[in-house]
Amino acid sequence: MVDAATGLRARGETGRPVRLQRNVCGDFSAWHRGRPWFLLWALDVDVPELRPSFTRAQRQLAPWLLDGYRRQPHVTLGLCGFPVQQEAGGFRHAEDGTPKVADPEGASADACPRAALHRHMQGLSGAGLGPFEIEVGRVGTFATAPFLVVRHAGELDALRTALALDPALQHLDDYLPHVTLGLYRESWLLGDLLPNLAVLDMLPPVSVHVQEVALMAYAAAQVGGPLVTVATFDLSSRRLRWHPAASCVVGTAWLEG
Repeated sequence: MVDAATGLRARGETGRPVRLQRNVCGDFSAWHRGRPWFLLWALDVDVPELRPSFTRAQRQLAPWLLDGYRRQPHVTLGLCGFPVQQEAGGFRHAEDGTPKVADPEGASADACPRAALHRHMQGLSGAGLGPFEIEVGRVGTFATAPFLVVRHAGELDALRTALALDPALQHLDDYLPHVTLGLYRESWLLGDLLPNLAVLDMLPPVSVHVQEVALMAYAAAQVGGPLVTVATFDLSSRRLRWHPAASCVVGTAWLEG
């Protein structure tokens, strides 16, 4: 990403046209290894004020995007990993207690035990950050996906610092808060797409009030599937509230611990 407005430029440093990256639908079993859910911290911005801009942008870019993207508007703060319950004999899948296969290569580095969530909660409580406003508007693009730009006054950086998420899971050198619009379905030339992005760059900015930080999850075997809210941390009361989906996603051991 190079430019705040578009994320990329039509030509790279060599002067050659830039191509976007193709996304595909697949199971990606080599990554999830049968683990059904992946956790992340995010802001839920699926609110009436933003939906018209979000919907218009998706419709404008629909010919370029992978079918089946159903993820609600959200701003990712960071990735947590696959929820697991740690026991004396090692890790077990949190959702059903099925023992994991021992992995000498350390593949459990992408696991998220309940102790990690406890640290995240402590960090959020200690940060003392109250409700705040963000502004969502303008359009940009990564190599893999178009997005709406999110502007803030440093609150998202403060939240990320408080969460202290595992840097090995983040897959980003620089954090750019955004609302993803979908995933590109072919390796299009960026220059061919820029006129469509320019049309959307006239979208008016939308102010969104942030009262909660959400622990969310998505089905690991689905590309662009909907997000499920597992829990929310209220920035005023500094309390975590579990949602009904929690027992399915993280298992009862997390809720009883």
